[in-house]
Amino acid sequence: MKQIAIVLALCVGAWYFFIGGRKLDEAMVRKYYEAEAHAIYSRDAEKLCKQLSKKAVIQSRTVMMGRTQESTNDREQACDAARKTFKLFESVGERMGGILTIEYEYHIDSIEIASDRKSAVVEGTSVLKMGEAAMQFRSSFTQRLERELGQMRLVRGDDVTVVRLGGRGAMSQGEFFK
Repeated sequence: MKQIAIVLALCVGAWYFFIGGRKLDEAMVRKYYEAEAHAIYSRDAEKLCKQLSKKAVIQSRTVMMGRTQESTNDREQACDAARKTFKLFESVGERMGGILTIEYEYHIDSIEIASDRKSAVVEGTSVLKMGEAAMQFRSSFTQRLERELGQMRLVRGDDVTVVRLGGRGAMSQGEFFK
């Protein structure tokens, strides 16, 4: 009897690993982006990192002060970038008197779920504003999500971000980058 229970548990575990834990739907995709927004508001780089697949590839193009920088990052590089960004937020907050508000909005334009329900391609936009728009990151993205062991993960990302400095009470770009 004990052997039958073990075999049954292994079968259920194998089914979940190979089939059940890899299926996704639109609600799961939307929940992924809600969790991402929460991590950004919390300035929690580690939560953002947990949403990335170990095989993640993220191609980014950032436009700031008329210059365009392109990069391709794997999971570890993307995590390091998130950590540095949140440290930048902290630094900007200190330079602005210790109070820094963050506003973050995202909009999902489309979700295309693969016929096998193992992945989804999501297109959308996001805006991150810091300190009454002292610094603004406006992005458009196309991302491929998959479920890995029951968790939604970003596998591929292509984004374009425009960074703007300005707003009420903000320092000049020259002051900011001293």
